[in-house]
Amino acid sequence: MKQMKCKNIYNKPFPKDTVVKDVVRDNPAHTGPFVGALDFSVILGTPVLVPLDGEIVEVVDIHEKYGPSPLFAKHLNYITIKHSHGEYSQLAHLAKKSSLVKVGDKVREGQEIAVTGNSGWMTEPHLHMIVFKLTKNKVGFQGLETRFKNSS
Repeated sequence: MKQMKCKNIYNKPFPKDTVVKDVVRDNPAHTGPFVGALDFSVILGTPVLVPLDGEIVEVVDIHEKYGPSPLFAKHLNYITIKHSHGEYSQLAHLAKKSSLVKVGDKVREGQEIAVTGNSGWMTEPHLHMIVFKLTKNKVGFQGLETRFKNSS
């Protein structure tokens, strides 16, 4: 089955001058409904920015555990944003208690909402981003191929 592209065009979720060592698309965790997810290798404490105007629908920022196996997935800090065209973005591996937003907040593209940290299933610092649509499949969502405004 061919992966669907998102309709919206997003900004990268960090400041333009951020040093990104690598972008990982083909991670073992990025399969099934998580296809399309991206891992941006950035340093801890990197500001996390809203990639497109929307509304905050989920915030988890209570965890500080992390590790190299799926057993740590339940310790993930993340923020989920609802955008136009029924699309959502989720930004994950955030620092504990770094969220600057709450559920229901309207957010603007480029607004800082948290900083990167160690949480969840990870082996090195990075910012995980997935754009998805809600579905009626078993897990309730499907990742989309993200389109960015500026590919540089």
